[in-house]
Amino acid sequence: MNVKVIPVHTGFPGRSHRGYLGLSGAYLVVGSRLLLYDTLGFGEREGLYARLEVLGVSPLDVTGVVLSHLHFDHAANADLFPWAEVYVHEAELRHAERVAKDPRLDPACLAHLPKALPRLTAVPEGPLEEGLSLLHLPGHTPGLLGLAVEGVGVLVSDAVKSRFDLEGPPAPPCLDPERALKSRERLYRFPRLFPGHDVPLRREGDRFLPEGEACLEVALPHGARVTLKL
Repeated sequence: MNVKVIPVHTGFPGRSHRGYLGLSGAYLVVGSRLLLYDTLGFGEREGLYARLEVLGVSPLDVTGVVLSHLHFDHAANADLFPWAEVYVHEAELRHAERVAKDPRLDPACLAHLPKALPRLTAVPEGPLEEGLSLLHLPGHTPGLLGLAVEGVGVLVSDAVKSRFDLEGPPAPPCLDPERALKSRERLYRFPRLFPGHDVPLRREGDRFLPEGEACLEVALPHGARVTLKL
């Protein structure tokens, strides 16, 4: 089966003096059905339905949502798809239970979210459906979930946050750097990576190169705009 990956939005690898911007990527995966991989952050909640419609997709056509992990910048809008089956790795759900008792363990985790998802399915690593396989990529969080797309590459979320996270220590925040490095090593064999906070990366020889520019447009008062490209 020919499975297609369509960006809803790609991410931007930046932060401000107040912390991470949280501008992540989300992707439509079109195969035997329509899946959404990640749901962006709170700042894009009002525009998510409209963005899908611009891409020619009714939100009601999304029958499955794969959440890479439960951090606010990737999972905040999963409850906007109550008709869809939502897949979360079983280790991530156990992590959320711990965080619910002590938020200091992982302040970015939306520990309450699983209770707001009426069609939640805990999954391990393994085949999801024809042409799609779930990969358990722990480190950034205990249950980070990648999605390998046959003939395309792998959606990796924050297992590789950006092109700047391909070498050296894993980008913070990272709950288990040692496991994160092992997860990252698994990904080098794929032809394309779709990071959590960057444009897609294509392997050429022993390197991964960005496909285009990561772009951020900031609207300021009085009609002023600033565009950042990387």
